Amino acid sequence: MPAGPPGSSSGQLILEEPLIRTPYELLRRSHRSAQRQVEKDFKIIQSGLNDLVKRASTAEPGPSSHDSVIKQLDQVGERVKGLKRKLDDLQPREDAPSVLKSRLKYVESLGKGEKTASEHSSLAPPETEAGTDRTLDRYIVDYLLRTGRVKAAQALAVHQGIEDYADIKLFAELTKIEKALIERRSVTEALAWCGENRGTLKKTKNDLEFALRLQEFIELCRHRDVTGAITYSRKNLAAWAPTHMQEIQQGMTLLVFGERTGVSAYRKLYETERWQHVRHQFRETFLNLYGLPTQPLLALALSAGLSSLRLPSCAPHVKPSTSPLSPKSPTVPLLPSAPSLHDLEQVLSTIGAGIDHLTAPIGGVPTSPEDDMHEHPETLVGNVDCPTCGEDMKILASEVPMSHHVNSTIVCRISGKVMDSQNEPMAFPNGHVYSSKALEEMANSNFGCVTCPRTRQTTVFTRLRKVYIS
Repeated sequence: MPAGPPGSSSGQLILEEPLIRTPYELLRRSHRSAQRQVEKDFKIIQSGLNDLVKRASTAEPGPSSHDSVIKQLDQVGERVKGLKRKLDDLQPREDAPSVLKSRLKYVESLGKGEKTASEHSSLAPPETEAGTDRTLDRYIVDYLLRTGRVKAAQALAVHQGIEDYADIKLFAELTKIEKALIERRSVTEALAWCGENRGTLKKTKNDLEFALRLQEFIELCRHRDVTGAITYSRKNLAAWAPTHMQEIQQGMTLLVFGERTGVSAYRKLYETERWQHVRHQFRETFLNLYGLPTQPLLALALSAGLSSLRLPSCAPHVKPSTSPLSPKSPTVPLLPSAPSLHDLEQVLSTIGAGIDHLTAPIGGVPTSPEDDMHEHPETLVGNVDCPTCGEDMKILASEVPMSHHVNSTIVCRISGKVMDSQNEPMAFPNGHVYSSKALEEMANSNFGCVTCPRTRQTTVFTRLRKVYIS
């Protein structure tokens, strides 16, 4: 992952924001709900006590009044005991740490692992207390949950011991509501969820509830329940008139036009694809409400990684043409980053080793002179060790931006090592540049001669020129 600027979180820790934000949002909502319930119970208790004092001061002495006061006092006492139990449940327990606390500890271990890796210049991933990095497992579990594979995600989370780091219950609720929308075409569960979060939806000016109500009204019109549709609109759609009058007017017209109407503007409202739109809107609202990204964490991490690796020199992805008359897309050959160049002529002439051409495309030698890269050194090539040059990954890499490097890093095509002041770049007379250490090693094995692997031009080592990059 690309590291951020000094003093900021690294790229991986930025992706871990939902890991902390989601349980925080759940804890905050649970606290507010419990607070409202406690305040409600407290008001009932206070009202009961005031009524009890009032009755005790005004009632005439006698057995009936005495029994009535005792009965009411017992009711208030039971209410107080129930309130005490609720307050006890809200207190954190040391023997059962919260999910938020476990995740904070996990993120802290990631930060320590990255700091240790940077101090030792190691590329090893940070390790958790268990001794292994669980980041990829969490990303896979997140992907499975988002695609509705809740049982598979739960099994993987239990097997890897990362139940506290996966929002299984949250996505199980999302999957249940989505299935109701798509399979049963029922908005009951989604409306119940909107009722539980009406305050937040109103604060963010989200119109998800209106979209659900309108879809339910359309279904009543589809079944030609005109009376029920009119009653439903008066009860549930009239309140949205100030902000959604145009949509309501268009929906009310469905009372006249049936599902088989020839008017395209109203026929679209009856299309079943609207349920997919409602589902997409509900999912987006659901994820935003709990601080979760709309895309899987695996996709975000993969995009960030491919973007950091993609360079202008990477092999481009050419979309295949659907026309049978169009020519076949050319195959971009991939060169090895560290080919064996000792005894070059002997390697090239080896029979049976499958190395007839050092720079031949993978899968065989050139089939024609036009495909021979030695004859055409300007041919576009890729790197066999570069993930974004591979046939599968370059399709995904074509959709992400290229990485931005303030200072360019030049890598030797022969050895795969970085060229710097300790490993200076040297140029052939034809202009191709390689590292001095790789060329010196080649010269020592070939009587002071070096050969360019791209053009097969052979020259003495003393004719090479140092390259200075400003």
